[in-house]
Amino acid sequence: MNLTGPARAAAVGFAAGLLMGAVYWALGLTSPAPPLIGLTGLFGIVLGERATTWLRGRLAAPGKEPHDRPHDRPHDRKESHDHS
Repeated sequence: MNLTGPARAAAVGFAAGLLMGAVYWALGLTSPAPPLIGLTGLFGIVLGERATTWLRGRLAAPGKEPHDRPHDRPHDRKESHDHS
């Protein structure tokens, strides 16, 4: 099964939701989470995305300025349709 574009994003989002549901269960938290816990989790997601984007930019080929590199957020990349 080769998912691309929105179908792949939906599948990954669903899998992440299942994982977080298991974490909530293991920690004994109720769902929906209390507002402070939910906002803290969202803040962690945003920081993780920003840190990963920043780190990937620093590890890119030397000599390339940040504006010369393609945007490295997964949902902004063009998907390859090579089915080999």
